[in-house]
Amino acid sequence: MKLWSNLLFISLLACGTAHAEKPTDASVRELLILTNSQQILKSTETQVDGIMKNMMKTALKDQAISEDQQKILDKFRDKVIGIHKAEMTWEKLEPIFIEIYANSLSQDEVDGIATFYRSPAGKAYVGKIPVIVQQSLGAMQKMITPMMDKIIEASKKMTEELRELDQKK
Repeated sequence: MKLWSNLLFISLLACGTAHAEKPTDASVRELLILTNSQQILKSTETQVDGIMKNMMKTALKDQAISEDQQKILDKFRDKVIGIHKAEMTWEKLEPIFIEIYANSLSQDEVDGIATFYRSPAGKAYVGKIPVIVQQSLGAMQKMITPMMDKIIEASKKMTEELRELDQKK
């Protein structure tokens, strides 16, 4: 009897989950507006330049470079930033976000989350997201620099091992 009760319970749970109403694109779009997603995306654009500068500085650690080499590096950084701006536009990302949210959340969940973001606490949180993102990126950048040093060192070791292997042949 207990087995049948468990099976019935699991079946009811599965049915409830399977019938959760998928959110409308309009409700997900509203959620993205309430969370200032487009503005947050724009704010990350300005941080990409700083991240690129730091990564290049880390990669060139202890290496003197000429003015001409610096111009080439600056041109490359500008190109990467241009590619990022062209590819990571709101017009391209919004449909992707809508699909992800729609596949991950039910209509009830989207409605509940939207209610939170309309509340004073939700509005305060949204207002502080840019600062949170900026501080998070800064903290990650501090972690990336030593990590890049280790990756560069591992790359040098791999190159050396490959060179030694070629010499043995």
